[in-house]
Amino acid sequence: MDKTMVWCGINLQWAYTDLLSYIRFKVACPHLAKDILHDALIRYTISGSANKDAEPHAYMRSIAKNLIVDSYHHAQRFVSLEAEIGLNREWLDTPTLSVEQLSDIKQRLEMIQQILEQLPPRCRQVFWMYRVEGHTQTEIAAALGISKNMVERHVMRAIIDLSSARELIEANV
Repeated sequence: MDKTMVWCGINLQWAYTDLLSYIRFKVACPHLAKDILHDALIRYTISGSANKDAEPHAYMRSIAKNLIVDSYHHAQRFVSLEAEIGLNREWLDTPTLSVEQLSDIKQRLEMIQQILEQLPPRCRQVFWMYRVEGHTQTEIAAALGISKNMVERHVMRAIIDLSSARELIEANV
């Protein structure tokens, strides 16, 4: 008796073995890989494409590849703590930070906060929505009633101001 479990034209054994292994290899995180697989299954189900019925596994793999690319783009919006405030790797490996290290981190964060507070309110709001809340530029433009070009300009201004401050901080260290 064949124990193959098929759902909407997809062999689930294939999806949870071969496809999941492929995704896990690409993203290097088992939890993210499962999330991507599940998102791919949902997108496959709601898709109305003719390719879906002709080649279900190829279509499913294409959806998964696109979601992997999307996850990379999403991850690029975030900067690691090490890179953002210049932590040395040894600091993260130690259970506690020294008073000097904590003071240094606090000063850097306060400088970043001051720079953000000096931005015009709309620029600060756009930057917050884009970098912290993770909205797309199109979503921000629609929500605030401004053009996408204006959103790009606000984001660029905030990044330039923060980059200039980083250079100033590094020059004083």
